[in-house]
Amino acid sequence: MATSNIETEDGPCCPICLEQFNVPRQLPCTHSFCEKCLQSHITAEAVKDTKLNDIKCPVCRSSASPSIKDRPSSEWASLFPVNTVLQSFLPAKTKVNRVCDACKSEDAAVPAEGFCVICKDAMCGDCLKYHRKQKMSKDHTILSVEELECNPENVMKLAEGFACLEHHGEDIKYYCQDHNIPCCATCFFEGHKICAKVIDLKKELPALLRECKPDKIIDDMNKIENHLKKFMETNEAVVNNLEPHVNRMTDQIREVRNKINSLLDKLEKNVKTEGIRIYKETVLKKQEENHHCLSLFHSVRNFHYFLDAIQKYGSNLQRFLMVEKMKLQLNSYCTLVEEKYKKTDTITVEVQFSSAIQSMLSDSLSEFGKVVTTTSSITLPL
Repeated sequence: MATSNIETEDGPCCPICLEQFNVPRQLPCTHSFCEKCLQSHITAEAVKDTKLNDIKCPVCRSSASPSIKDRPSSEWASLFPVNTVLQSFLPAKTKVNRVCDACKSEDAAVPAEGFCVICKDAMCGDCLKYHRKQKMSKDHTILSVEELECNPENVMKLAEGFACLEHHGEDIKYYCQDHNIPCCATCFFEGHKICAKVIDLKKELPALLRECKPDKIIDDMNKIENHLKKFMETNEAVVNNLEPHVNRMTDQIREVRNKINSLLDKLEKNVKTEGIRIYKETVLKKQEENHHCLSLFHSVRNFHYFLDAIQKYGSNLQRFLMVEKMKLQLNSYCTLVEEKYKKTDTITVEVQFSSAIQSMLSDSLSEFGKVVTTTSSITLPL
């Protein structure tokens, strides 16, 4: 016989808050939720639709309507039945304090003291006394709150026959195989009377039980649970594996920055060294040129003094000979000056970056890089 995984669990949990149930309320689709969680879902739906007539199950999106249509949506969650089967698996401190169903219909919240197995109603002490006095109900089996909470078998007795979640007070009598849903008499006449395969459960139940395979259902549920756990474990592993990649990105930026800084530091050092060398060589060269020019300048100036003295005090022969010598000398001076003018140059220096750096620093560059996400499919074994 197949065994369920629930033996090792702490108890059933709400699919919305993922915590142990607190007042589990059951929708017609059989999914159950904490009353507060369900009411929060209903309130959110009512905000979207001010004329809300029914709600969508948060799990399967099936429609569900409250049993009393004229109640405000803020009370709808409390109108769905408590899932007593799930409640029996909860620790005592989380069990719901049921109120009398008869008194509740008159807007009185009176704590329930017992449950009628036949009527499926919770009753206060006064209603229990009245129930036992009535001829039609005096033989009904009554379970106390303590008997119900302490013995899961009693919970199943209370649930035996399963009340219709659509029509209050009616038990399930049929099963529509066309739609795969259980039906009470009202369900049958209102929506399934023309269906081809509607089974009378009272007549056909023994044969149906022989075909029923609960062990396979349990195996399938265990497989689904194991697959979901494996999927969640895989997701956790993906997150854990992603963290070092995220940290690595900052390390990559740091490495690139350090490399760039190292190259810039090297370039700066070379620029300083080369700039100083060029400056010193230029200063020395220009100083030598200026020294030569200054020497020529004084030589020419000295000719002025010499020629002035000869013109004032020298003979005609001296003036003639000196002028002729000066012509020859001045011709050589003119040649030197012309050569120097032709060879005179100016020097500027600047840093010439590599083409890669120039391209990188162009106006069109808006970023150095970006984060690229690569998603790879993971095939999990089934």
